[in-house]
Amino acid sequence: MVMRVFHRYLIYVTRDVNGRAKYPGSVRLCNNEGRTLRVRLRYGGPFTRTNLENYITYIALISNDIMVSNKSVESKMFQLNPGECMSFDVEYEVSSELMDALDFVKLKMISDGLLSIGGFQFDVVTES
Repeated sequence: MVMRVFHRYLIYVTRDVNGRAKYPGSVRLCNNEGRTLRVRLRYGGPFTRTNLENYITYIALISNDIMVSNKSVESKMFQLNPGECMSFDVEYEVSSELMDALDFVKLKMISDGLLSIGGFQFDVVTES
C-alpha cells in the first residue's frame, strides 16, 4: 500500500498563552479531484524550533467523530466525495508553566500574535 500526502496543514499556536483554546471550523479540507478519496489525518509533530513547543500539552484537529492529535497520531479512514468539503476545529492546550518560563515581553508578543509558541504539522494522506 502506497501513502501519498494529499494536503498538509501547518498550525501555528499563538495568542493563547494559558489553558485550552478552541477555534471552531478553522481548518477546511476539500476534494477538488474528480474521484472519491479515502483519506486519513496524521499528526506530524512540531516543525518549528522555538524551544517552546513542549509547553503545548495537547493539540488536535476534530470534526464530528474524526480526530487526530498529539495523543492519537492517526485518525480513522474516511471518505471525501468529489466537490465535498469538511471543516475541522483546532483545539490545543498550553501548559500553565509557560507563564513562569517567559518574561512579560515575550508573553505580550505571543498574546499579540507576533511570536508563536510553536508550529505543528498535520497531513491528510491517501492510500492506494
